Amino acid sequence: MKEKETLEDQNNDNDINVKKTEVDNGAGKPFRSQRDNKEKPSSACNVTSMIIALCAAGYPVDTFAPKGEQPEDALMRFIYSDPATLKRWEQIDPKKETPPNQWHTVLAYGAGRFLKSFGLDPAAVTFREAVSIEEIVNAIDNGGAAVISGQFSQNGKPLHHIVAAVGYGEDKDGFYIIIDDPWGNHKTDYKNHNGKGVKMYLPDFIRIMKPLNALMKWAHIIRRFKK
Repeated sequence: MKEKETLEDQNNDNDINVKKTEVDNGAGKPFRSQRDNKEKPSSACNVTSMIIALCAAGYPVDTFAPKGEQPEDALMRFIYSDPATLKRWEQIDPKKETPPNQWHTVLAYGAGRFLKSFGLDPAAVTFREAVSIEEIVNAIDNGGAAVISGQFSQNGKPLHHIVAAVGYGEDKDGFYIIIDDPWGNHKTDYKNHNGKGVKMYLPDFIRIMKPLNALMKWAHIIRRFKK
């Protein structure tokens, strides 16, 4: 596809300004799996990836839930109970055909409201439908992260799924984005349930992440935590 070739050519020409060394804001932070969530685990990739990204950006996520509970469950409950978030959902989806956590704009709005409930900046999470790879890299360079959706596959079937982009780097095989995937490692057809620190090389990133085979991606940009 012409767009893909163009971005690869840009990368070869060093038009994407990246550091040659690896940057991983998720390094040293625990892996979070959606599989052990209490709240809707099979459809919790969105809230789990949001918590992963907030953690990578330095937010005190372990304070977001009562002791012994997971912050991703707390975020899911909040999205399903906060009146303002539910009103936003009803405006977008009057027939309520798709759950609120599965709408990108509702997820971003709900996550912002969730942060505000802890006295934090609700504007720390922003969603746009056209975010460049360079903007994602810049967010990571500035201590933040991103939440992005893609069409993965499992057992030969499409898997519409959300992951956290927490780092990037470059090696002999090219430029890559580091993703933390709450469902596991897609490179093993998800037989390995540990999706921590998976390298996704640029051609795969372009092909898998939505919109598919496009230069600009749907993405939630997470700003670095500031006290």
